[in-house]
Amino acid sequence: MNVKLSVLTAGVLFFTGQLAFAQDSTKTKPVKEQKIEEVVVLGYSKTITKKNSTVASNTVADVFLENRPVTNVLTTLQGAAPGVLMNGGSGSPGSAKFSLLIRGTSSINGNTDALIVIDDVPSNASEYRNLNPNDIESMTVLKDAAATAIYGNRGANGVVVIRTKRGRFNSGFKVSYTGMTGMSLRPLDKYNLANTNQYLDIMRAYGLTPSTTATPNSYDIALAGQAAGIDTDWKRVFFKPELYQSHDVAISAGGSTVNSYTSFGYMEQGGAVPTTDFKRFTVRSNIQAKSKDEKLTVNSQIGLAFSRRNELFEETSTAIRNNSIQNPLLGVLQGLPYLAPGVYANGTDLFNTIGTNFNNGNNIYVLENLLTKGNLPNFVDQVSITGNLGASYNITKNFSLNNKLGVDYRQGDRISGRAPWSYLAQATKGANTYTGNETQTTTRDLSINNVVSAGYNGQSGEHTVDATASLEYNKVYYRTTTRNQNGLDPRTYVPGSGTGYVPFDGTNYLPSVGASRITAGTLGYFLTANYDYAGKYGFNGTIRRDASYRFIGDNQWATYWSVSGRWNIDKESFMEGSTFSNLKLRASYGTNGNQNILAGNPGANPLLTASTVVRDQYTTPTGYGNALGSGFGYGNPTVQWEDVAQANIGLDFTLLNNKLEGTIDVYNKVTTNLFSSIPVSGVSGAYSVSGNNGKMTNKGIELGLRYNVINKNDIRFSIFANGSYNDNKINEYRINGDPEPGTTTTIAGHQLFEWFVYKYAGVNKSNGNLLFYTKDGGVTEKPDVSDAQYLQVGTVPKYAGSFGFESSYKGFFFDALFTFQQGVKKFDNALYWLANPVGLGSNAVGSGNLSTDLLDAWSPSNPNSDTPSLRATNWDYTADSDYFVKDASFLKIRSATIGYQLNKDMLKNMPISGLRIYVQAENIFTWTKWRGFDPEPLVGSSLSIYPNPRMYTLGVKVDF
Repeated sequence: MNVKLSVLTAGVLFFTGQLAFAQDSTKTKPVKEQKIEEVVVLGYSKTITKKNSTVASNTVADVFLENRPVTNVLTTLQGAAPGVLMNGGSGSPGSAKFSLLIRGTSSINGNTDALIVIDDVPSNASEYRNLNPNDIESMTVLKDAAATAIYGNRGANGVVVIRTKRGRFNSGFKVSYTGMTGMSLRPLDKYNLANTNQYLDIMRAYGLTPSTTATPNSYDIALAGQAAGIDTDWKRVFFKPELYQSHDVAISAGGSTVNSYTSFGYMEQGGAVPTTDFKRFTVRSNIQAKSKDEKLTVNSQIGLAFSRRNELFEETSTAIRNNSIQNPLLGVLQGLPYLAPGVYANGTDLFNTIGTNFNNGNNIYVLENLLTKGNLPNFVDQVSITGNLGASYNITKNFSLNNKLGVDYRQGDRISGRAPWSYLAQATKGANTYTGNETQTTTRDLSINNVVSAGYNGQSGEHTVDATASLEYNKVYYRTTTRNQNGLDPRTYVPGSGTGYVPFDGTNYLPSVGASRITAGTLGYFLTANYDYAGKYGFNGTIRRDASYRFIGDNQWATYWSVSGRWNIDKESFMEGSTFSNLKLRASYGTNGNQNILAGNPGANPLLTASTVVRDQYTTPTGYGNALGSGFGYGNPTVQWEDVAQANIGLDFTLLNNKLEGTIDVYNKVTTNLFSSIPVSGVSGAYSVSGNNGKMTNKGIELGLRYNVINKNDIRFSIFANGSYNDNKINEYRINGDPEPGTTTTIAGHQLFEWFVYKYAGVNKSNGNLLFYTKDGGVTEKPDVSDAQYLQVGTVPKYAGSFGFESSYKGFFFDALFTFQQGVKKFDNALYWLANPVGLGSNAVGSGNLSTDLLDAWSPSNPNSDTPSLRATNWDYTADSDYFVKDASFLKIRSATIGYQLNKDMLKNMPISGLRIYVQAENIFTWTKWRGFDPEPLVGSSLSIYPNPRMYTLGVKVDF
């Protein structure tokens, strides 16, 4: 029989009533089932009953996990728990970009993402896109030091523990199929791009007129487009609806001593940009076995995956993000409406016509060519193998020995380049006969993790003690090789095939090669102990000693610890007859370390972001035969761990006959020895050295609630909400020089990444120029550096959370999830280009479409406009002011699902035991002042953000 758990979104696992019911397969009468203990998964194969837990943790509810068409399973954490900020850094299919912050940003320059543990094995970032969401049994977020100290050097930023599905003993043989199909659509923006007629109106308002020479100007070209009836919406040209589909088969079986879970999955998702997509094949096999006397238990989890991802060059090359010729996320907004698409057949035709002249909007045609599949190949094939083998032996009733060996292997083969027939290849051909280039890069990443432990569990009367001593060893090996081929033959070239390569002759078409090797590792040993008295009082302690390859000398080792306690108030005699069925007070304090000196690239293993911080640095000129040159950077052998200390007080409660469930937590997290650049004398040629410098705090409060309004056999309705507030402040920090206007800062006394800008004061009604506040409260058209001010808001939201409901009625079900963020501002780069008329009078590169906001610009006949004059003389100050720093707060309908589940009576004459049909929508609508595609990514600007798509899917699940 199956019992579905009702999970509080705030992270406390509860049943909706005192008793659970299941339907017997041969009887219609409900049978009472014994109540099951609620548990929290802590990792390292450790669990603890919720009533005995002293930690701040959140178990992700089903509404966040089920029926979601996601490629990266971590995106389901968006709004899933208070204090957790999960933002997909890119909506590109299969992207490994994400920001996962638990209780604020704990480091300025180091890695800030939480540790992800899958089946007790720390995992690499890109592994999440190769993990099938339908294979997940539970996700638990660990937040305070009592929960994370056991992870020592990797737990400073919080931990997410993922447990994949297992079989069940004595469960028989079961097969299920889950399928989804639908489409993804680009999200909507509010830039209000001008059409052809509106663009001409803006031109006239600016004062442009037809050319007086034989050479047409931009106004003439726009008039010609209008006369020809051309009115192109370039977003519709480039962004098309794309297919999403997934198919999964799961097989489970269980006997008295062995059980298994096996799954096969396939999914594919097209991207909003036509040259992007993602395909994935997965296989999983989880096996558990035990001896007849149950002294020995053995388990293994093996996951295999193959994926292919086509991505934009913008995603792997930051150099082109501000380039409208190669970045479609910017260029598509700048496409002039009076130009028609599809004018040029291919890159050769385009180059022969325009050469390298990007004037008069030709850049959109270059972009159109580059977004034709096959012109700019950039794809990566990845094979991943994850596996672990665990064994536990109970020596006596109280003592046990355990070992867990985990392996995580990835191999990625990337092909990127310029096809010889593409415009970019033709434009860089020069006098050579052949053009184009291709780069082949192979990376291999192997992580080995082993934990051996000895445990004790004993009870005497009302006293219960359990303790575990463990030793953990982690080793990482990384290898990469690269080959670049210059010169491709268009007659035989196929991307990634190795064909079409032109032999080099010593002068032309010279290839280049490269390779790198990194070996890294950590070692730690730790002790945990729990004490419980009569189910009323409990205490927990953890101490861990860690060593890291990153540091040297005495700084290589560090010790971290935590203590915590609980009081189950509802167990006290004075609570008899109370409306509370559960009331528990928790408190904890402890420390963690962060060894990840540098923030890693998307998909990278943080252990592999090995820097030369503690060693001398050198520069090596590129090319063959060049000598090693001395650099101006110096190592710092005194670099040590970042230390994070955290205090937490929490309250868990259930009342009103289990209708209302909730949790409240208050925390104070302090990071010291921040990784940073320390100012030094410039006599040696270096003005700073990497080291430890500074202190930062994150203080906050978290609240989670669930109210089970109706809970009957044929009808259920529950509402839930969670929210958090985080106050970040840099207490101590030394840097060189003062901040520059128009930037986010890292200054002591302010929050991290707080905006430092000229404050916009409105339009000068007499001449249409922009006005800015001075430091003494006046206004000026030409602010001085001393007039710049802090906005008391940054790029990370202060408030975040979610709310929604779950409902069912006689087989029908309807769930909805809303998420929100507030107290965050970002620079809207795209709006800076679209609502800034400075380039309007030029035919040069960068001239492009504009926002209809400018139709209401100040003029002598419109002196009360809030939009400055098109001819304002100080538009340049907007780059350093808050004119384009916009509120990125939002309320989003994250997901909604409606469907019907047939019961067994309806299926009794069919060869299936369950059927569930549903329609699901993702990223449905967003209320926000932000005008770009998506306000959610945790970045300071809108430049080159691949938007998260809207998705609509039809799904079915069949149980056999």
